[in-house]
Amino acid sequence: MQLRFYFSDMIDDDNIDGQPETTKSRQISSRELLFISILSATAYLILAFLIYRYLLEEPLNIAFKHGYTVSTQLIIGMLSGSAAAGIIGVIINHTSVSEVLHDFYIVDMVSKLKLSRFDRIQLSAFAGVGEELLFRGAIQPLLGIWVTSFIFIGIHGYFKFRSAGHMLFGLTMFALSMLLGYLFEYSGLIAAMTAHAVYDVIMLRIVQIGK
Repeated sequence: MQLRFYFSDMIDDDNIDGQPETTKSRQISSRELLFISILSATAYLILAFLIYRYLLEEPLNIAFKHGYTVSTQLIIGMLSGSAAAGIIGVIINHTSVSEVLHDFYIVDMVSKLKLSRFDRIQLSAFAGVGEELLFRGAIQPLLGIWVTSFIFIGIHGYFKFRSAGHMLFGLTMFALSMLLGYLFEYSGLIAAMTAHAVYDVIMLRIVQIGK
């Protein structure tokens, strides 16, 4: 999500001179991507802190207090994220979703980037930690799993109703968000963060290979 609002104009420049778009767009550097990740994670942290301070009226570290031990959460998160990526990888490559995947802004944007291994890892890690801290750690205790998942998927732009493929992808992403919500609820926040990060790093690679 951190890529969505910041550098869209850098990837899809207006074709002012009538030149093909591919010749006018420029790639985002690893340094710029890292800056986006740090900036986004900081914003998520501040928002989560404010929610805990003024709405939940508890310290932010309460979000980490329940669940299994850290090592157990890491294992659960890695297994869950890998399984989710495997299942969704099959869905997006072997169903009607494959025909409409690039209608989704984030997927289309990522497919145009040239990401190094470091880029994929840092983007996934910051997104996993930052987004889960805000949505699962702070918003979910207020609104519950279902509403939080609707908000999460809506912000990512995954709700489209143009065709069966669009709806299937949106439903799949909603199911993934629900999984992260239940991981937070029953295993702990670190499990949700880890699953999110592992899922992202695998899917970034899948999207890059398939472009």
